[in-house]
Amino acid sequence: MSGEAAAAPACTQGRSKRRLSLDWLWALLSGAFMALAYPPYDIGSLVWVGLLPLLTVLWCRSAGFWRGFRLGWLYGMGWYSVSFWWIHNVGEVWGIPLPVFLGTAFVPLMAVYSCLPALWGGVANTWLRPCSAEPPQVDGLPQEERRKAWGEWASRDTLCTLRCALGLGALWVCIEWLRASGTLGFSWCSLGTALYDGLSMVQWAEFVGTSALAFIPVFTSVVLWCALRRAVLHFKGCGVGCRPWDFYGAVAVLMVLFSGGLYLSRQYSPQVMMQRPEVLQLPVAAVQINLDQNERMADGSVQPHLYGVYLRATKCAFDQIQKDTMQRAVEHPDLAFTQQLPVWVVWPESALGCPFLRDADTRAIIPDRYTQEVLMGGDGLPKVRQLVREMGGQDFVLFTGVDEYLCRTADDGTLAPAGMLNSMAVMPGGQDTALTASKQHLMPFGEYIPLVDSIGWIGKAFSAITGTQVGDGIIPGEGSEPLRVPVPGTDETVDAIPAICYEDTVSPQVAKFVRPGPQVIVNGSNDAWFRESACGEQQARAAAFRCIELRRPMVRAANMGVTCAIAPNGAFIHALRKGDGDPHLDGFSYAVLPVDREAGVTLYAAWGDWAVLLCLLLALATSAPAWKRA
Repeated sequence: MSGEAAAAPACTQGRSKRRLSLDWLWALLSGAFMALAYPPYDIGSLVWVGLLPLLTVLWCRSAGFWRGFRLGWLYGMGWYSVSFWWIHNVGEVWGIPLPVFLGTAFVPLMAVYSCLPALWGGVANTWLRPCSAEPPQVDGLPQEERRKAWGEWASRDTLCTLRCALGLGALWVCIEWLRASGTLGFSWCSLGTALYDGLSMVQWAEFVGTSALAFIPVFTSVVLWCALRRAVLHFKGCGVGCRPWDFYGAVAVLMVLFSGGLYLSRQYSPQVMMQRPEVLQLPVAAVQINLDQNERMADGSVQPHLYGVYLRATKCAFDQIQKDTMQRAVEHPDLAFTQQLPVWVVWPESALGCPFLRDADTRAIIPDRYTQEVLMGGDGLPKVRQLVREMGGQDFVLFTGVDEYLCRTADDGTLAPAGMLNSMAVMPGGQDTALTASKQHLMPFGEYIPLVDSIGWIGKAFSAITGTQVGDGIIPGEGSEPLRVPVPGTDETVDAIPAICYEDTVSPQVAKFVRPGPQVIVNGSNDAWFRESACGEQQARAAAFRCIELRRPMVRAANMGVTCAIAPNGAFIHALRKGDGDPHLDGFSYAVLPVDREAGVTLYAAWGDWAVLLCLLLALATSAPAWKRA
């Protein structure tokens, strides 16, 4: 008997450990399941059910903050590790063995980000855990009284569900905002961006921003889970089902949001906007050459040949557009076609290949013979203008990424370096006509190392591991004024909102350039650090939300990634994606952007993340009753 008694606790302990292991595995796999809602898998409908497995392992076991924290952390690790697996390509570019890169960079970064879903899980399993009351004890009561008691319980449970759903939805908005902000800010693949399919739900980003869109699937998931649990318990208790009024209400709200979003999507679609007299039709082209980052790095920071490569690619783009127009005219002789060659041409980040030299104090361009020789032709005209002449007189304005070196004149007359800017140059003509805007939101561990000034060993360790000095003196730019750019062939000008590299995924950075009137967001990126991975598609998808938030069209050129034109409703007018042809051939994206001459300032552009503050207050208010009980 004593042996059997000792074996019973051991058996129980073993079952508890297996159950704990299964909960942890389930949470990890559930996060990976949610990752399928994003590119390259892009099963967006999973966002509506992706939280249900996590809610199950949280709420079908014991309550407790740290238990919820651990499960939420594992959920985040599964989600982010699958979604952002493409980051490991950076290690390949630097020649870092995969196990070393995973151990020193990828896993620690994912672990930090996963602390935010972990915080949500801890709160969900304590202060916002839906447990309003124990089911009623109705054994021996008549059927009518049993139904009445269970009906009262269902009403209390419904109110508790609404409190928890509101609080958890609001809390998730807050953690999404935290992930998108700060030193390691990374807003990609938020729950809001998973709603992109159909474009209806995401139109509300114009008012509340992308982070706040996460409230919709979280609120719906919590209500659905609780309604299913309530229905099962109610049926077991009294033999009949109960009406899930909270779920019906959630569906009604979703229908209203869907219908309103459908209307907004149509109003800002290119087809509808082009019919309005106040809308300017702006033909644009963005050029892509798919140059691997190792090829870029092999040539060093100065690569004058790039200018010629992009000139030839631009020439090919113009020729192809003309051929396509002629082909349509032959195929449809009964229709009239107006040829619209691009008046704005965009090249990617750092595409110019030759740096600009600027005075560090006055920011005036310092004439540089070497750069001028690259930019200028033999007849005194810029090579860009020569290309215009070859195009039969079709004029265009060139946007290109360029590295700008800040210099000061030393006592001996030589130029001493004072930093470097990652810039976008607008070149109606040669270098002397250039207007530039510089990148302000630098890439952590790509253009600077966080905390390196206060903790010096971080930079030394990073250089020892990677064999490179990250940043090379790159400093952030300043300012919030858009670039006033002419529209060739007209007497009009349009404001260009500069967004360099991944700045098109950073809402506040782009929003601060918004002014009333005609504007276009112009992005130049270099996703070659991540090669032919899901990075390019994820960034382009995130960029589409800037168009919705600000109701401005966008043209973006990627050295490697997704080169595209995006409408103010977030729809891709045209996109050059992986698989559209041989990745080693030049490519381009051409579109006619609808630019509203009378565009106003959206609520999000004016007030920023006001909805996040509201969600913070809502999360605190809904969790307060549990604090009092504790």
